[in-house]
Amino acid sequence: MAPLPFFYALSVWLHLVSLTLWIGAISFFLFVFGPAVRSMSPGEGVRILDQGRQSLQTLSWIAINLLILTGVLNLVLRGISGDLGKTYYSILAVKLFFFLAMFFHHSLQAFKYAPQIATLTAQATPEIQDWPEPLLSHWKKWFMLLKINATLGAIALLFGVGLASAVPAP
Repeated sequence: MAPLPFFYALSVWLHLVSLTLWIGAISFFLFVFGPAVRSMSPGEGVRILDQGRQSLQTLSWIAINLLILTGVLNLVLRGISGDLGKTYYSILAVKLFFFLAMFFHHSLQAFKYAPQIATLTAQATPEIQDWPEPLLSHWKKWFMLLKINATLGAIALLFGVGLASAVPAP
């Protein structure tokens, strides 16, 4: 087997695993973890939800970095094999738009809301009977961004499938 097809296949595989990691973690948080925390007492739920947020954030940054690295590598390896054409670049531009939107929303979660959530979580006592309103307000905004990213991720995935079919693999 020639090195180019092997590296391209490995890069595409890593790209798909990274995307699955990111979107899968988002989906798990939205559909399993978040609802499970709601069934807990507020004192316990506040801390567990923040721990889950930290884990999701770590997984997300790993996936984002791998997506950028493998996305560039995939483009270079496909470009080596010949002209990619206008259709490929058009689909790629739209896919990049959705990825950048996801990156922006994740950055808002990580750099705007996460520090405030962490601070308010640290201030909450384990004996609280209700979620503190400022903390709940920040979580609602954080979850809205997570829902948006889940939707954008599915759309970006569809454009990725379009890229794969636009030009044969090297």
